[in-house]
Amino acid sequence: MNKKIINGLLLFCALIIFSCTKDEPFGEINTEASDYVRSKGFFILNEGNFTWGNGTISFYDELRGKLIQDVFYSANKRPTGDIPTSMQIIGDFAFIVVNNSGKIEVVHLGDFHSVTTIKDLENPRFILPINSQKAYVSDLRSPWISILNPEERKVVGKFYAGKSTDKMALFGNKAFILNWSEHYIQKPNNTLLIADVIQDKIIDSLILTKELNSLVIDKYNKLWVLCSGGFNYEEIPALYKIDPQLCVIEQKFEFPSRYLSPTSLVLNHTGDTLYYISQGIYKMAANALNLPSQPFIPKTNHLFYALAVNPSNGQLLASDALDYNQNGWVFRYELNGWLKDSIRAGIIPGSFCFMNN
Repeated sequence: MNKKIINGLLLFCALIIFSCTKDEPFGEINTEASDYVRSKGFFILNEGNFTWGNGTISFYDELRGKLIQDVFYSANKRPTGDIPTSMQIIGDFAFIVVNNSGKIEVVHLGDFHSVTTIKDLENPRFILPINSQKAYVSDLRSPWISILNPEERKVVGKFYAGKSTDKMALFGNKAFILNWSEHYIQKPNNTLLIADVIQDKIIDSLILTKELNSLVIDKYNKLWVLCSGGFNYEEIPALYKIDPQLCVIEQKFEFPSRYLSPTSLVLNHTGDTLYYISQGIYKMAANALNLPSQPFIPKTNHLFYALAVNPSNGQLLASDALDYNQNGWVFRYELNGWLKDSIRAGIIPGSFCFMNN
């Protein structure tokens, strides 16, 4: 969920244009519980509408070419909850972070049946596995990072971050944590927090551009952080290249306009190419000296919302939230940018999780 949702109703007219698209859905929609089996494929976390509790999870089985909608409800006969934000696979279990419900649903990947619900959280966002017995959970409304034991499937501790926290990345014994929002904890949302994962505490930070929204670590061991510039376009958006070992900024790439709001920075499967959304989808080599001037995939009549790269084949997945009220689309693009196919997912398809076995 981001500021695009708030402005989403203004885009209603785009539906009329989109209805003329020639994109054809791939796979077969089937909501029967018996159709879900653990297989190679990917999950789509459909956020649903804020406070409506209508978030769902879809699964596309690549081996059978079949889409299965709302796998959590089919397996457990109850809704997923309000805003399923992210999903982390650890061993034979999936940890589903349901943001506005303040919980993590833990399911067995074999049948997607619920194992437990972790409720000792305020407004969780993302999970960062540290080792088999430790993972960090970021939080939108709390200045504390929760420490999760994945084996025991419970929260075992917390440490103070001082700000709202969001996406995270691990490099050696350091966790890099984004400070994305200032809405609930009213401190400037311009900080890259650095935690020592042995001591479980914040040891350093870097001040970047406002609204840090995504980060990746490339094959050259460089950390990239994308900043949209703020909810009200207060600052010019920027992409940062950082040395995670020394914790110093190596390069700052500024965007040509403060109104672009770039998001969803992801890395290709070989670790040497960046993708991000800035209306269209842009592609940038990790050793480039400048931001790309032309989109890799033009916006046309789409409202691109989230990106992911399939780690097994490098295909790019991009979601389209449409008007934020009807079921959105997911598009699969080949390495050369050609559209392979498309799928009708749930309401506001906001993130992906891949399962390769």
